[in-house]
Amino acid sequence: MSLHVRAATPVGRRIPEMAVALILSFCMVAATPISWAQSASAPKAKATSAAKPKDITQIQHIIFIIKENRTFDNYFGTYPGANGTTTATISTGQTVPLIRTPDQTPRDISGHGWFDAIAGYDNGAMDHFDLIPGASLNGDMLGLSELQQADIPNYFAYAQNFVLADNTYSSLKGASWANHLYIVGAQSGGAFTIPNTTVDSWGCDANPTASVQVWNDDDTVTDPFPCFDFQTIADELQAAGVSWKFYAPSDGDPAYVYSPLDAIDHIRFGPLWTTNVVNYSQFATDAASGNLPAVSWLVTAATWNEHPPSGSCVGENWTVSQLNDLMQGPDWATSAVFLTWDDFGGFYDHVPPPILDKFGLGPRVPLLIISPYAQPGYISHTQYEFSSVLKFIEERFGLAPLTDRDAEANDTTDSFNFSQPPLQPLILTQRVCPFINAVSDVGVGVLGKPTLTKLNFINRSPGKLTMSGITTTGDFSQTNNCPATLAKGATCAITLTFTPTATGTRTGTVSVADSYTGSPQVTQLTGIGTSIFLTAPKIFGRLVIGTTATQSYTLTNNGPNVLDISKFAMVGNYSETTNCKKTVQPKASCQIKVVFAPTQSGNLYGALDVYSNDAYSPYEVVLQGAGQQISFTPTKLTFGSQAVGTTSAAQTFVVTNPSTTAALAMGAITTTGAYSASNNCPTSLAAEGTCTVSVTFTPTADGTSTGTVSVISSDWNSPQTVSLTGTGID
Repeated sequence: MSLHVRAATPVGRRIPEMAVALILSFCMVAATPISWAQSASAPKAKATSAAKPKDITQIQHIIFIIKENRTFDNYFGTYPGANGTTTATISTGQTVPLIRTPDQTPRDISGHGWFDAIAGYDNGAMDHFDLIPGASLNGDMLGLSELQQADIPNYFAYAQNFVLADNTYSSLKGASWANHLYIVGAQSGGAFTIPNTTVDSWGCDANPTASVQVWNDDDTVTDPFPCFDFQTIADELQAAGVSWKFYAPSDGDPAYVYSPLDAIDHIRFGPLWTTNVVNYSQFATDAASGNLPAVSWLVTAATWNEHPPSGSCVGENWTVSQLNDLMQGPDWATSAVFLTWDDFGGFYDHVPPPILDKFGLGPRVPLLIISPYAQPGYISHTQYEFSSVLKFIEERFGLAPLTDRDAEANDTTDSFNFSQPPLQPLILTQRVCPFINAVSDVGVGVLGKPTLTKLNFINRSPGKLTMSGITTTGDFSQTNNCPATLAKGATCAITLTFTPTATGTRTGTVSVADSYTGSPQVTQLTGIGTSIFLTAPKIFGRLVIGTTATQSYTLTNNGPNVLDISKFAMVGNYSETTNCKKTVQPKASCQIKVVFAPTQSGNLYGALDVYSNDAYSPYEVVLQGAGQQISFTPTKLTFGSQAVGTTSAAQTFVVTNPSTTAALAMGAITTTGAYSASNNCPTSLAAEGTCTVSVTFTPTADGTSTGTVSVISSDWNSPQTVSLTGTGID
């Protein structure tokens, strides 16, 4: 499959067009994995015909709403008739129940980027989500959780009355920014990570030293400024005279990062930025008054976008408010709404995403299609991605596709019946959101050792609350900073201490008594007691392939009984040695040494699993390191004193591909400062191959002169540098 696109060009640097061939994922899978989209029960739908559906012109307003960081299973895993699940397979091989996601999660799952999606995917096995950073802190399994209908009843109501698509995928196996580029361009310009920036912008308004990793057509990885200049569907609409607006947070709002047209240079610094990119608050006004354009995108502020730790309830309420305004306005009769979530957020999903190209597809996400012409109560099993919405727009308005992605995507028309009597508006009531989470899993606690966790209590009543008291039951105690009177909308924190008195599952409650009619507000608490205390591991850091690093951990039996250890098991690029015997006496300790030996480039997650007679077995310790597929010998060059205006003798360093199996693509080798370089490196450096870079120093001024040699390659951490130092003398 070749991509026919306008070049995605960061300002000041040119990026080649996207990859030409179907390329396997980073995991180097030899064959396309079986997925739901390829199963006998739900065959992959063929791309729809180029002919326009007969009555698609009844749709005059297309609204694309993008929210944050949820998988299909996390939101709709329990939806009747959909391809959901209530269990997950994890890295130990166990099948575990998905716990209930709290409305306000205790944290954002930090691991929801490129390497995290690849890790969870595990070559199609979908069994390493427990190893993603932040997915299971202290064994709380937050990433392996799902909401129930009672938690998001209005989203279930939209699904029951309109269309729920259970075979929709994020366009790229990574986090928000690149996926947001797909919603306007059917590509990401090769970007696959979140930009490295110090301000609330991931695009052209980022700080001048900002960068983003880009995977180029030649497989090299570069780090340009995150301001691209490829063609978007907004440009196509504008050229065709079709009205459009992008409703998004404005500059200065932390959620401004989700405004992808800020990353398109000719839009950000052209007239369309002021005429067509508007604040998200304008959408409700335009919808209610019948002033929506033909095509709208809508993203909102962090409070309502459902990005953890923001609550699902307040986010759902915001969505209901926007859709109520639309449905009560004159544009409803001719509208089609596509409501989706931008990436997996670190949450589990059981369906392996199909491989379309080297960037995606990414993990499955929810998609609701809401329209008078949506098939009522229909569950679409057709394979969609974000480019499918662009294709629907293109077919409706007679636009050419932007890339192979939208050209080959299924167009969502199977979810419509343009001949049916139009569906009536579904006006829903916003809920009173929970003052405190209904459930909280505090994870694993060691016998006799306190484990701390926090809960927020939010006054969601129409007025101030009088706080009467906070109590706990079970192996839980609490302290709090809640005042006697809590203002409307104010938050106070409850710090819970879990001190298990026995091994196994421990339950309890925290109850908040107050003046609200629903008092007391109760959270059901769950934790697991264990007799095993194991010192916390540290991140191993980045190692060159072929080298190793070792960490030592101490295992202590904190229980009153003998601990019988049946085995230690390792997952990933890790191994162990231990002096632990098969039995560990009460209060006794032993040592475990873990060795990290990376075999490939990129972030590499693994685990140490301790199998024993303890109630919490296996006891899992998540491990994290990174591999590097390039090395330099030496790593810096020091030149002596050199007369200004003259050139030194050359010094050299050797570039090595330490992999025993994979070639290393080589890109440009450049210098900074008063240095120049030549090299004999091929475009593809064979496994275990070497090449040489020669550097000379030509000072232009008296004194110390520093510089670098920058080497671009296909290593995921590219480009890397060799430091240079010399002294110029008159």
